[in-house]
Amino acid sequence: MGRRRRKGLEVLDRGAVLFIGIAVGTVLGLSLRTGGKPLRAFMDDAATPVAGAGTGAGEGIAAMAPPRLDACGSAFPRSARVDAALAGGRGLHIGVFGDSFGDGVAAATEQAFRKQPRVTVHAFSHEGTGFTRYRTQDLLADARARIAAQPIDIAIISIGANDTQGLFVNGHAAPFMGQAWQDAVGGRIGDLVRLFQQRGVAVGWVGLPRMRDADFDRDIQAINAFQARVACKLGVPYADSVPLTQDRNRRFSQRLDDPVTHREYLARASDGKHMTFHGYEVISRPMTAPILALFAPASPPPAPQPGPSDRPVAPPTPKPARAAHPAPTAKPAPKPTPSLTPSPAETPRSTPAPTGSAPSTGSPTEVPTGSSTGLSTAAPHAGATQ
Repeated sequence: MGRRRRKGLEVLDRGAVLFIGIAVGTVLGLSLRTGGKPLRAFMDDAATPVAGAGTGAGEGIAAMAPPRLDACGSAFPRSARVDAALAGGRGLHIGVFGDSFGDGVAAATEQAFRKQPRVTVHAFSHEGTGFTRYRTQDLLADARARIAAQPIDIAIISIGANDTQGLFVNGHAAPFMGQAWQDAVGGRIGDLVRLFQQRGVAVGWVGLPRMRDADFDRDIQAINAFQARVACKLGVPYADSVPLTQDRNRRFSQRLDDPVTHREYLARASDGKHMTFHGYEVISRPMTAPILALFAPASPPPAPQPGPSDRPVAPPTPKPARAAHPAPTAKPAPKPTPSLTPSPAETPRSTPAPTGSAPSTGSPTEVPTGSSTGLSTAAPHAGATQ
């Protein structure tokens, strides 16, 4: 009995060692394939490797700077539906999609338009969702149902904090940031964006912030760079939140300066991942500001400033006109002064009266006066003042 018992114990020991070896090998294998996080392989679509672990693609994406907004979506927030709403005087409907970050962006967006009655914000986000978690929530199917029930004009997306993990594609594991992962996630992003674009909806994307945990932050920055590249290909503006959520040394900080008010505020939640309400307001401004600008009253264009050649020339000061001198008026001939003693030529000759007859008196010739000379004032020259 003693030998048989010892032999049985030896068999059990060998079996235990064998099973332990298999278990250890499985864990090591999953660790290698999932970046040191094997338990997540049993929690969702796949496990979560460290960004770029085992792939060169992840390192390249993490190092790529996100493109600028004006390079990939300069028309935002204009679209067919937005233009039709503005032309017809109809209000705008904004739908916000995403995970818990989408929840925060939706709340901040609603606050931004609280004084604008022509804008309605709809929170269509779901906490804990992602493009690698379609078993939990099919984002495409959900969005299609949402906008069928409530049409929107503008869609704002903020998602990705739950996507730092791999997934299964056609029954095969696709490690985080591997080529199969990028193809699958990029395809799902494209399907969602095209759903909006085909309906004339303007689309904008708000990126994720700087994170406190170094490993998680590395994963998130890989997500940000990947999303920015895909969004740019789809013509969607991408708001990079990282510069707004880090200190001057590009590190995580609980308190930051508001870039508008330049005042310090509490920006991050205690978990080192999420934002405070004020923080969500800050990272949402690149999307809300251009929408608010659509309702700004039109200001008259500034008057053009004349150039050197366009400056009006002041007319010369007119000189006082010189009075025109009238033409000299012909002076009438001086009236002859009647002489008291008539001249010999004017003295009438008297005929001597015959003797014994009465003398006859002759009428002397009248001396001409000025009124009988026949002279008149000469007419003035042309142009003279009369």
